[in-house]
Amino acid sequence: METPVLPRRLALTAGCNQLINWGISFYMPGTLARSISADRGWSSPQIYLGLTLAMLVMAAVSPFVARLLARFGGQKVVMGGTLLIAISCAVMAYTQTLFGWYCAWLVTGVGMRLSLYDALFAALVNLYGQQARRTISRVTLAGGLASAIFWPLGDGLLHIMGWQDVLRVYALFGLLSVALIRTLPRQRLTVTTKVSAPPLNNERRNGWLYAVFIALITFVSNGTSTHLPEFITHFGLPVAVGMLWGFGQTGARAMEVMAGTRVTPFNLTLFTAIAMPICFLVGLSSALFVWCAAGFVLGYGAINGLVTLVKATLPLELFSPESYAARTGILLIPGQLMAAVSPFAYAWLNKTLGVVGAMWVSAGLTLVITGLAIAIVRLPGRLTASHCIQRATLTNGYKTAPPANLSDT
Repeated sequence: METPVLPRRLALTAGCNQLINWGISFYMPGTLARSISADRGWSSPQIYLGLTLAMLVMAAVSPFVARLLARFGGQKVVMGGTLLIAISCAVMAYTQTLFGWYCAWLVTGVGMRLSLYDALFAALVNLYGQQARRTISRVTLAGGLASAIFWPLGDGLLHIMGWQDVLRVYALFGLLSVALIRTLPRQRLTVTTKVSAPPLNNERRNGWLYAVFIALITFVSNGTSTHLPEFITHFGLPVAVGMLWGFGQTGARAMEVMAGTRVTPFNLTLFTAIAMPICFLVGLSSALFVWCAAGFVLGYGAINGLVTLVKATLPLELFSPESYAARTGILLIPGQLMAAVSPFAYAWLNKTLGVVGAMWVSAGLTLVITGLAIAIVRLPGRLTASHCIQRATLTNGYKTAPPANLSDT
């Protein structure tokens, strides 16, 4: 059974799907929370608790995603998750109580886990193996524009309609997103391999390192981005400086796409991890040089953009393609829990230690992250792209053809 050829338009349609899905779910409260609070009388923490519940649901659903992908295929799973997000937007428009609001977010959490980056990337790897890397990079390039597009779009819509109608429009965007992901092929790449004990032990060891590495990165990145306006205003700069975060994120992903296979997942992981403590040192210098604060926002935005690529492509080197979905489904749970906890943890750090003190804690954690990255890159027995392809050809009566040109994957 040969690996199917990547459709040329898949990166564009899947990228637009992710742009919409992120915009109408994760980034939605950032635009509508104030209007909802004024109309319903709910406090901002009460409104944002819905998003936290969604993240916790994502972690709870995560172990089952691989089974769903194996049974139904990537197209149906991602389409189903997108449809759940669209339905929850419509439900939120009609809910009158906080209980209904939270129930809608629970549905959103299931939809987010089935249709955002992690599930889509697992589906792409399941279909295309090592070929999926370039498409993953291009999809994140489009998805990274979600906040830059949907925040001003939502604000503009609020000037001509109420927040309930904005949510109804978002639901229609969700239906458009369902149609876009139909370009993802229905068929699945099913490979059965006989793997000896040493590779299994190596993958288990790789898995522990990867899980801790991603969990710490998620904690620092999510906590930092959530409280970014507080950091900016602490040093007397306008909140508009926060736009540099988006520029850095999109610019870094664009450079990774242009670099192609010249930058391997291991090189990208090491570069990103080493850049993190350096960036926080720049941020800590803001007390002496105010322009360093702007440099930190731009630089850490770029790092945050690369983190998404590291999370998606590093497993291609640590594990075999056929085990990608199952392993990431389990190993990303700590990171998803950290994503839910980090906003509250950083709020406590900022209140207890101050903004600068919280930055020092983050800098210390990034040193641990750098050490884990070095351990992963230097790990004996790690898998390589050629090794994964070689293993995929050793099947019980099946042969999976490698890409025609390995340098183009």
